[in-house]
Amino acid sequence: MTKQLPPRLTVAEFLADSIAAVDKTQREISQECGFDNPNIITMFKQGHTKLPINRIAPLAKALDVDPVHLLRLVMLEYIPESWEAIENIMNSTVLTANELELVRAFREVTGGNDAHATVIDRSAVLAIVTA
Repeated sequence: MTKQLPPRLTVAEFLADSIAAVDKTQREISQECGFDNPNIITMFKQGHTKLPINRIAPLAKALDVDPVHLLRLVMLEYIPESWEAIENIMNSTVLTANELELVRAFREVTGGNDAHATVIDRSAVLAIVTA
């Protein structure tokens, strides 16, 4: 039986959740991001307006969320082919702070060897094979 992965949050859902979790008004958030009208925050979280790429970093800072994670959500939802092209050109993926921490832990556990990970059960277990 194949277990399905949870669906990825939309940008609007992520922003709504993040805004609800932060102890700031939408006016405060909009001011921190340089928006003249706090209604823009409502428009973002309802999905009526796309978040401009040049506002990702200030909004992520105002919401205390990882800017790379927000960038990835925005790119994958709004222009997925561009995100794929960027990662293909870089021959890499852009990591969030949490993902980078996992990579560093993986390297520590494997002694820096070029080990490969084997997914045994995507919902629970990641095995690291060093031999």
